[in-house]
Amino acid sequence: MRKIRALAVAGALVSGLAIVATASPAHADTLRNVYYYSSDCYRYGDYGVQNHMWSWYHCDYQYNLWFLYSVP
Repeated sequence: MRKIRALAVAGALVSGLAIVATASPAHADTLRNVYYYSSDCYRYGDYGVQNHMWSWYHCDYQYNLWFLYSVP
């Protein structure tokens, strides 16, 4: 009975590791550029979507600057 239990535990660990090893990472936002003006940030964000450089973007205002983030 101990051998069967040990084999079951080992099999569960191996299958769990196989699932974790094949999991793909989540898409994270990528910092593309930093701008002084919001119009520049949104203009270049739209340009990237129209030219298929990324699927979507967002501009964040921090530290008196505009940060353009996108998902490749």
